[in-house]
Amino acid sequence: MAAHSLEKLEKRQAKPEPAPSRWSAPLLSREELTVIGCALGIYTCYLKYGVLQEKIYKRAYGLEGEHFTMSIFLVLIQCAVNALFAFAAVPFSEHKPNTVPPRQYAVVAFFYISAMLASFHALHHMSYPMQALGKSCKMIPVMLIGMVVRGKRYSTRDFLCVLLITSGVVLFSLSRPSKGGGGHTEPMGVFLLFVSLLMDGLTGAFQEKLVSDHKPTTHQLMGYQNAWSVLLLLAGSLVTGELTAGTAFVMRHPEAMRDILMFGLMSALGQNFIFYTVRNVSALACTTITTTRKFFTILISVLTYGHSLMATQWLAVAMVFSGIVWETVAKHQQKSKKKVEGENIKKGKKGDEAELEKKDN
Repeated sequence: MAAHSLEKLEKRQAKPEPAPSRWSAPLLSREELTVIGCALGIYTCYLKYGVLQEKIYKRAYGLEGEHFTMSIFLVLIQCAVNALFAFAAVPFSEHKPNTVPPRQYAVVAFFYISAMLASFHALHHMSYPMQALGKSCKMIPVMLIGMVVRGKRYSTRDFLCVLLITSGVVLFSLSRPSKGGGGHTEPMGVFLLFVSLLMDGLTGAFQEKLVSDHKPTTHQLMGYQNAWSVLLLLAGSLVTGELTAGTAFVMRHPEAMRDILMFGLMSALGQNFIFYTVRNVSALACTTITTTRKFFTILISVLTYGHSLMATQWLAVAMVFSGIVWETVAKHQQKSKKKVEGENIKKGKKGDEAELEKKDN
């Protein structure tokens, strides 16, 4: 009886366990925080990169109102900063000997800097929003190179995506800006943009072959590609006189040197965020982030520098990004389907092997 009373007393005195708080569980998982961090890093670096690129070319420096025109000098500084950052990161990344022949790095570097120089020179013949929009159309030269060089066949969807993107770019370039806008697109600007896209396509193709054959680490590829770019650009800037002219310009206008160095820094940090996203999140996440970043680059350019876009030009922007998003989603679905099919084949093989073992036993 006493034991029974004691048990009742203990039950009364025992405090009920507190219910789990809804604040105790983390709001976001580690993977979600990684994606957000990568997106913020890419957005911050490349939005600032775009603003600085337009500022460097469009700003009148000093009392004389001088304009910067030395594209080779600008790309030289950018590649030098990229190379320094990459080689500084090599000791902290995967340790692996570099087996890529120097000639292959030189070829990739040539296409890489050709794409940038053509793109930068295009700014003299078109507004920055037009240049940013045109640079988003990398699918077009990739398909051309695939058909001509590799004999690759593409689906109807691929051609519809290209048609949508091309129509958007043509509509944007043919629409006359309203008064006070960013200027009309000249034929030379369109030609330079096409050359830039073509060089981008060749850069990607040669990079893929180089990585497939020799498998360099991310920072080895970034470091040696940019180092070879510096060597080629040094030669080009000496021949054209841009090294002397560019150095004299930044000596006269120290604020231009600050803009150029910050431009190079944003490029280097942005590349590292992109490589980190591809390796630690996914290529699809990286593509999605960089694609949407280009739209916001155009928007910030319009707000910062007073470009006045017509309704038809905003429609053109929507057409281009709709085509890009459609292609990105379709590629992801194809990869997911292939992955599932591969897993099913593996499961089927394991099942067959198990059946054979049973029969043998």
